[in-house]
Amino acid sequence: MNTYLAHSTSTSGRVDPIATHLTSVADLAADFASMFGAEEEARAAAVCHDLGKYGDLFGARLLGKARKIDHWSIGAWIALSEYKRRGIASALVAQGHHIGLQQASVDALGGLNPAKLKEVHPLQLRLSDANAERILRRFHDDALQLPQVEHSIYNWPRSSDITDMLDVRMLFSTVVDADYLETEAHFNAPTSDTKGYRSPGPTLEPGRALATLKEHLAHLGRVSTSAPHVNALRSDLLQACLSAGSLDQGLFTLTAPTGAGKTLAMMAFALKHALVHDLRRVIVVIPYLSIIDQSVKAYRTAFSALGNDDWLRTYVLEHHSLAGLNRGEKEPTDADGVARDQERLLAENWDAPIIVTTSVQMLESLFANRPGPCRKLHRLAKSVILFDEVQTLPLHLAIPTLGTLSRLSQRYETSVVFSTATQPAFAALSPAVESECGQTWHPREIVPPELKLFDRARRTQVLWPDMHRPMPWRDVAERIRGLPQVLCIVNMKRHAFHLLDALADEPDIFHLSTHMC
Repeated sequence: MNTYLAHSTSTSGRVDPIATHLTSVADLAADFASMFGAEEEARAAAVCHDLGKYGDLFGARLLGKARKIDHWSIGAWIALSEYKRRGIASALVAQGHHIGLQQASVDALGGLNPAKLKEVHPLQLRLSDANAERILRRFHDDALQLPQVEHSIYNWPRSSDITDMLDVRMLFSTVVDADYLETEAHFNAPTSDTKGYRSPGPTLEPGRALATLKEHLAHLGRVSTSAPHVNALRSDLLQACLSAGSLDQGLFTLTAPTGAGKTLAMMAFALKHALVHDLRRVIVVIPYLSIIDQSVKAYRTAFSALGNDDWLRTYVLEHHSLAGLNRGEKEPTDADGVARDQERLLAENWDAPIIVTTSVQMLESLFANRPGPCRKLHRLAKSVILFDEVQTLPLHLAIPTLGTLSRLSQRYETSVVFSTATQPAFAALSPAVESECGQTWHPREIVPPELKLFDRARRTQVLWPDMHRPMPWRDVAERIRGLPQVLCIVNMKRHAFHLLDALADEPDIFHLSTHMC
């Protein structure tokens, strides 16, 4: 009997039979999908994803005797043929694990027919084998069977493809991540009869982490030089977050003034929520890199009692374009290089208990069709996602984002928190979200109104002038003259020069302008 291989031989001499690869990927994908009850469908999609490697042309490609071989389409076609409508998600996953998720239209799915692809392939490739019966016969000769799939995660066709395609992406994520990990383990094999699996990330241990965070916050309270009313405000916010952590999972808002301690308070909510509901990780989404640096430093300091610096870098994983996690970037010493390699690996699929990342990374994962960005999606199931400074969410993305996050909350045991001092009126978009995405957006506010945090934090009074009665520059100058200390901001450079001329005889006047840059 022929031994069909999934990959070329590793440098240690390890061979990777297709049967072994398919079984390993299927087991791992099913384990990932168990977080949202799609084990058997993930197993089926994983088995189908590389069925085309039983084709002779793929074997020739491994020997360097053939090029431009499509080994994914025949497995997608088998999924459609064997499972019918229940196999559409598996077919999309099998087709997309190299070229990205494609459309789920009737025409696109019909285009997977090997007879059509053999005549005209849209990517100018050759099928590894156009004979599905021969592929299945070789598969069965390896003592393998297609898994049973009673129900699909994907209800096709549906009018709301924004949130329904999230379900396909979640399934896609389990298979893609499992495939990457098994392939990586094959090529990193230290010997010919073992696999080189990477070390997994730490576990969250929310009870221990929450106790450590509370102790850190108590220390900050003892050494704080802030005014007593500010410390009281921060304490009240923390208690509100801890109390809300026991609530049922779902959508939340956290609205508190700047300086109230939201960064650590919302982490306390997340850890309490994870402890109550047995959740796996916390993802903190922040729009600005400068805020990310501050937040990561605050979190690692708060959890410093849990482990050393290298361990903390994997417990609180910083993932964005400037985090130094690109392949090939090494720290100066060998030990640091190993630690950074571990961070890079964990960042690829968010295999860490606390991830601090950018809005771009999160939105790409939620809406991309490519294997890389989608790979980490299954890690969002049974998690808490904290969106900080959420007022920066681009308006044109608001409806699909709200719909998708609502779907995560409804179907994947994911709680979502929108935190800011200036909460957008997203609740007003709920009818549009329901119309376009089949979901609703009705979050619960974590901070009770009776705390009156904004009234207690107010340090200024805002007076709006009559917008229909412009004030001459000379009158503005007189207002300034009557104040001991003032900052006046104007709209245009020539306005600044007008005002400067009106105050020319005043001492200690400073003019700041982009002309200085």
